[in-house]
This record gives sequence, C-alpha cells and structure tokens, in this order.
Amino acid sequence: MANNKFDASLRTLGGNKLLVEAQPEVLADIEKKCEWLEYSPGDVVIDQTDDTTNVFFVVKGKLKAMDYLFDEQEVALAELGPGDSFGELSAIDLKVRSARVTAMEPTLVASLPSKEFRKLLIACPGMALALLKRFAGFIRTLNTRITALSTLTPHQRIYYELLRISEPNTIGDGSWIIVNIPNHSEIASWIGAEKEIVADAIGKLARDGVVERKHKSLLIKDHPRLQRLANQ
Repeated sequence: MANNKFDASLRTLGGNKLLVEAQPEVLADIEKKCEWLEYSPGDVVIDQTDDTTNVFFVVKGKLKAMDYLFDEQEVALAELGPGDSFGELSAIDLKVRSARVTAMEPTLVASLPSKEFRKLLIACPGMALALLKRFAGFIRTLNTRITALSTLTPHQRIYYELLRISEPNTIGDGSWIIVNIPNHSEIASWIGAEKEIVADAIGKLARDGVVERKHKSLLIKDHPRLQRLANQ
C-alpha cells in the first residue's frame, strides 16, 4: 500500500456518482467516518477470501475488478475510476466478497464501514435508488457477456471487443483506431479466453490487412470486414 502520495485536499467525496443525492452536511459527515487509503499498482484492495464488508469510494486512480474460472483463468468484470464505488454487495448482505479488486495505477479510495453505509441508504432514498439502477446496469451487462461467452467463438469475442473499444480515426479516412490498445492478457481477461488465442486472432487480422499496429495503437483499416468476421 502506498503512503501519502496524494494531497490531503483530494480527500473529498463530492464527485462520487453514488453520493450525488447526499446533502452537503451528510457528505461531510461521511468523509469524516471514512478511512482514506492509498494503493500502488498491483496492490489488492479486496479479495474473494476477505471477510471485510466496507464500501470503497474511488477518488483518484484506476482499479480492476476480477473473477477467476476454475482453472485460475482471470476474467475481468469492470474497470473502476474516480467517482465509482465498489464493495456494496458485502456491505448489504455481510457475506464474502464476490470479486478481487486491484489497483492499476496509484489510487486513493475512501473506505466506509458497512454499518454506516446501510444507515446512509435508509436516510437517503435517492442514493438507494441510484444503487439499484447501478445494479440493474451490471445485470444487463453481465447478461450480454454470458450470452457472448456461451454462443460466440473465442475469435468472435475478440473481434467484438476490438470493435467495442475502437473509435473513428480523426484523420477521416474511414478507418478506426484503438489508442493505447490493452495487452493480450488484458483483452483475454475481458472476453474469457487465453492470451495466446488473442495473439493468434490479432496476428491473423494483421496478416489479412484488416488491422495494423501503430506503435501502442491498433489501426483498424477495414472496419466493415472486422464487423463481418465478428458476425460470422
């Protein structure tokens, strides 16, 4: 765990999405009840074996929530950044954690005891509704991912992931681009495959002229063809 890399002035929860309905005096009280924690890249914030039940509010940095298949294959569930929160499930049902959350870069979080969090949900109905909407979004996303895992080949899932994280190239030639493309392991964790399969799929796309590496970015030269491959 890192020590005091962030200025004390950053210790505020004013930008948190879940707490947007909280009144200023309520927010100030929550900030006093939180423990402020700093993490370095690779640090584990919570693990699936933990019996802790605190809720965490992300103030600075980036984290990744992960689950693991029976063969220890990593499956990414979500990336979390400033304004996000995690740990709500254990805070509500007081059961073990459902995922491992690790820091991807220097990170500052505020940790609130589950007892205080449950009091807050009762006192702030708007916050409870925001949490329900967030859970609904998770369920919809997971349903889509389950369908993809059960009906698409690994190569199709890779193609869909490349399409999902790409954006139109600003030079306006019809190509698309993935700036700072994630490494093969990261892509593999998102689509539930081995990194060797990701390397093979992207390599084949490059040999066929569909994509081209540009330093740390991936240029999708034939976006329609990649869409067709994903749908085959």
